[in-house]
Amino acid sequence: MQKAEKKIEDALSTLPAADQRLAKEQRFCPIMTYDRLGAMGTPLKVMIEGKPVFLCCKGCVEDAQKGGAKTVKTVMKLRDSTATLAKLPMEERMAVEAQKYCAVNTTGFLGSMGAPIKLELDGKPVYLCCGGCTKKAQANPAATLAKVEELKKAGSHEGHDHEGGDHAGHKH
Repeated sequence: MQKAEKKIEDALSTLPAADQRLAKEQRFCPIMTYDRLGAMGTPLKVMIEGKPVFLCCKGCVEDAQKGGAKTVKTVMKLRDSTATLAKLPMEERMAVEAQKYCAVNTTGFLGSMGAPIKLELDGKPVYLCCGGCTKKAQANPAATLAKVEELKKAGSHEGHDHEGGDHAGHKH
């Protein structure tokens, strides 16, 4: 884990100081949302709707530009999430980032609506975006835990490959 963090820090350090700060605030690519900025080398900066957007690789540029306002909105949610999760102890932050999305509202980034709610279901931690998702999560613990495993699995790849992309060796 420390080796990966060092690689990310080294990649981010090649950006100008203002861009380093913005990339650290964003933390993840808005297209491949489990991919940490810097994990695949120096993040790319593109301007979308007049806003700076950092991407994990050039393979994400076209999708980011096509997304327009949606891409910018995702970046804002990633920044909110990063600011909230930075307040958590590192071990908990890593667990939340491994799940990434709420187990009920699976499009909601954990931390983008304030501190994530932590539940224990069958002795396993489950993170939710807000208290409003608690009853649904508890109503069907088996389905909720299955969703958590699915979310974690989606984020467990290293790198990625875009269809017809130029990332030989990166898996999705």
